Amino acid sequence: MQWLAGFWVPKQWMAAKVELPIEHWKREHFLPFRPNQLIERLALRSNCREEFEKLRPAIDDFKKKIQLQYQQHHEYLIDLYSQFDPDRDLCDRALEVATEGSGTLVSVDESVFRSLFAEIADSLNHANYRRLSPREIQAAIGAASHWGVRLQIRFSSFRRLEVYGRGDIVTKRMKRDWRSLFRMREVDVPIYQRLVVVFRPKEMQSLSDPLDPMRVHLRMFKNIPKADIDMMLPGSKIRLSWLDTGKIGIPTLWGIFIMSSKLAKSLWIIALIGTLKVLSSFLFAIAIVLATVFYGVKSILSYTSTKRRYQLNITRSLYYQSLDNNLGALLRLEEESEQQEICEAILAYYVLSQAEGPLSTKEIDQRAESILEALTGFPIDFDVDDAIRDLGSLGVFRMTAHGWTIAPSQQELGSSSS
Repeated sequence: MQWLAGFWVPKQWMAAKVELPIEHWKREHFLPFRPNQLIERLALRSNCREEFEKLRPAIDDFKKKIQLQYQQHHEYLIDLYSQFDPDRDLCDRALEVATEGSGTLVSVDESVFRSLFAEIADSLNHANYRRLSPREIQAAIGAASHWGVRLQIRFSSFRRLEVYGRGDIVTKRMKRDWRSLFRMREVDVPIYQRLVVVFRPKEMQSLSDPLDPMRVHLRMFKNIPKADIDMMLPGSKIRLSWLDTGKIGIPTLWGIFIMSSKLAKSLWIIALIGTLKVLSSFLFAIAIVLATVFYGVKSILSYTSTKRRYQLNITRSLYYQSLDNNLGALLRLEEESEQQEICEAILAYYVLSQAEGPLSTKEIDQRAESILEALTGFPIDFDVDDAIRDLGSLGVFRMTAHGWTIAPSQQELGSSSS
């Protein structure tokens, strides 16, 4: 009778477990390693650890150079975003008001907003996020997973809205439904392990809580079902399904009908007395009106209760699936970008160091992907262009007539350490 107990406790319907089976991983650029973790895995993979240790000085050298480049970019991006941060400190707001009062405030050019969005998109690209197309976002609107809510989104309230995803996989979750007699069963759920929403509201907006159109908002989430992407978008409104509407409307109409029938049976005796015909008709009409008002109020309360229940589901999802907001999300994103760029550079350098001669870009890509599949157990699309661009600009790689080779200075760095 355990399934019966679960049937009477709707809260248990939300129970779920998340597994990440590697056979359901969609091929993408993301490298699931931290730099030091990747170095350790490559060292274990090498036939001779002492030979690999000879590469460490060169790796540490270009690793520090990439970190320095990102540190400079961090400062630039934070300064650029600080004037549009919705969560900026009170002292920054006071300075802004004082500047406005002095008459020296200069209106922000739209090109600055475009530059900010371009920089954020570039960081997302380096962190191996993929921008979702409007068709993918539209597919989620009006749909809902077993754990989600149907919503309506008014895109007219936003001057710019962009959604990025990473970790496109199919997980296993547990749910109850009538097909399994309300017992827990596993189902496949397509999700994004990471989802980032970047938006700027318009001056004229139809949001319940109006937002400053001069601010740019960032939201970062985890493990979001594809059908529930719209739950992460701002300004969403709950849309009741036909089933929910029927649960509210049908009992109301049925209640009015039953009450009217009972009143009619009770008043037919009064109608037998000729002098009270008019009075009985009047009382019957009053009773119908009162019954309608009573069940109308009951329907409104049921409608409000249903919306609150769905709103609670959204709040729970946001609480457990939200990672960071605004400046915190931007800093986290920059950290991920730096880690991904360093990992790509380390792997490309390792591949070329193990080669007996120069390699073409395609050969580096193929060998790197083969190593990644051996380390992780699933295919990964290695971003060889980013790795070669970084190592080439730092002078670690050089192009010859036969392909890419390690620059002599880097080879000398490795040999001198041994």
